[in-house]
Amino acid sequence: MVPLKPLAVSLLLFFWGFPSKALDETDWHNDAFLHDEEQHIIQRRAINDNEIRATALQIWNSVKDLNVQYDGVTHKGKPLKLFTENQRTLRLDPYFTRLFGFYSARLGVEDGCVRSIGCKEAQNRFIENISQNNGPISILYGFLTKKGLFKGDYKAFKEFLKTMWFEPYNRSGGTVLDSSGFEHVFLGEITKKNAVVGLHNWMRMYDEELGGRFHLNENAKYFPTAKPSVADVKFTWNGYQKTQGTTFFMKKSPAVEIALYTLCFKVQPDKPCSINFGAGVVNVMTKSLASQKSLISTAYPEFP
Repeated sequence: MVPLKPLAVSLLLFFWGFPSKALDETDWHNDAFLHDEEQHIIQRRAINDNEIRATALQIWNSVKDLNVQYDGVTHKGKPLKLFTENQRTLRLDPYFTRLFGFYSARLGVEDGCVRSIGCKEAQNRFIENISQNNGPISILYGFLTKKGLFKGDYKAFKEFLKTMWFEPYNRSGGTVLDSSGFEHVFLGEITKKNAVVGLHNWMRMYDEELGGRFHLNENAKYFPTAKPSVADVKFTWNGYQKTQGTTFFMKKSPAVEIALYTLCFKVQPDKPCSINFGAGVVNVMTKSLASQKSLISTAYPEFP
């Protein structure tokens, strides 16, 4: 091949424009100069609502409803309870409940998971347990890789989930690593002004009510006509109130909830992800952390 003369190179650069960086052969694709997030925006726009609904349904049906019986209404002469009396011995997911003891609910206090090797091991076991083949996480992985919203093998995807949900960050203002997406959504937190925030998980509520730390402030509101069923409750936890109420999915495993929230976070972050389950529409709201958009700040179900 005859080498190009300097004049010819100059002419080529004049017509093509000078590249902003050194290019290799892969850079000549149309999206070579797009930031990863910009590519994700394009890929999200290519996903239609029917695809989201079909994937959400597949995730939801991959694990059977757990046999949980709710009460949540006033009975004369009896204390107001969210769960029925015959549910006092319900067996919870041990990989999930193992994580409870590592976290401090108080914002402004560094969580035990920040420096604990035992917590990191518990997080790893939890992710491995919910990521079993043909389960909700593997369904999610298949969809996201097919749509180009995740690139990597299944092992890398599990690492991505650990970072997205467990990476510690500051929520209270300052530098103390006092929160994470997992803690806020599944376990709940108490602000410096003594208000409860987060806590959108029935297993956590069950465990706290059983231990005498969780008390309903008024009758629960149920939305059983929609699939999946959603409840809205106002409560006192550890002596502090959540007056605005909290919504949560009823009867499902943490694996299903993690998968569903992650799906919506990846395809429609920071806005309602509307899912039509056939019997009714449920919005899943996910919000990213302002300072780190790859981390989840909160997630919960709501009705439009």
